[in-house]
Amino acid sequence: MTQKLLPVFLLLLLGGSVAAQQFAQYSLFWLDPVQFNPGYAGLDNSLSVTGTYRTQWTGLDGQPSGQRVSAHLPVYFLSSGFGVEAERDEIGARQLNRFGVTWNYQLVRPSAVWSVGLSGRYLQMSLDGARLRTSDGTYELPGSIIHNDDLLPTGNEGAGTFTVDAGLYYQADRLEGGISVRNLNEGVLAFPGLDYRFGRQYHGYLRARFDLLRAWEVLPMVFAVSDGTQHQLSFGAIARYNENIFAGAAYRGYNNQTSDAIVIMAGMNLSEKITLAYAYDLTLSDLRSVQDGSHEITLKYNLRKRIGAGVPPPIIFNPRTKQ
Repeated sequence: MTQKLLPVFLLLLLGGSVAAQQFAQYSLFWLDPVQFNPGYAGLDNSLSVTGTYRTQWTGLDGQPSGQRVSAHLPVYFLSSGFGVEAERDEIGARQLNRFGVTWNYQLVRPSAVWSVGLSGRYLQMSLDGARLRTSDGTYELPGSIIHNDDLLPTGNEGAGTFTVDAGLYYQADRLEGGISVRNLNEGVLAFPGLDYRFGRQYHGYLRARFDLLRAWEVLPMVFAVSDGTQHQLSFGAIARYNENIFAGAAYRGYNNQTSDAIVIMAGMNLSEKITLAYAYDLTLSDLRSVQDGSHEITLKYNLRKRIGAGVPPPIIFNPRTKQ
């Protein structure tokens, strides 16, 4: 890790960053809301598997990158949804891995579904001290790592903890969204000489759907993240043609202190079951002078058929008339 990135990394490690950056940040979150709200599990009507790869701030040494995969499905005879996920988030010398399971209970009504869910996740963070550099350190000799800072390790250090997330989600024909909280129990990673606490992180999400002309529809959306002190807001819209090809844009930030990026998104259905999407973040913050933006790609698979046994629900599981 170069010296110019070290202050950024230390802020992240010591909890001095905005809440949205404690975990990996994704621009195509609306394709997989279960990543931040466990109430969404099963609301894709069938087995749904989503994989995402993101590389942030391309060209900057030690840049953040993230990969995640999630799978969830409805469990009709229990009026529930179930899901699993795995994620890897790396920035410089720090790597964070997450593994989780999700369960929710769904109240189905003729025109909407209400869902309340919980997620249990194991988080494992590791720090490769050999990749760190300080202004007072000595690194001239091969294999010699001397940071002259007692807080920084010279080898690999790791720690793990469990966290609990909770969420409430509403889904209807033309409107859906929910509220959720991550790290409800505020899990702590115990590193030698340093305890790193994951603070609570609050999410709010809302998306609508409007028909436009015969084959077009517009989906405006708002996504908010907060730790109770600092806040981040994203808003934008997607235009979709014939329920197949889509494109749109979003703005992430709130004021001059938190402006982050303009996100350009596009995608299409490769088949009846597979959707491919891409997003490019055009950076607005001061980092724009030392990097070339962020890239993200998502591949989503939906089985699109009912699975499992039990008494069928009184309505189609997802009350939307369009997928």
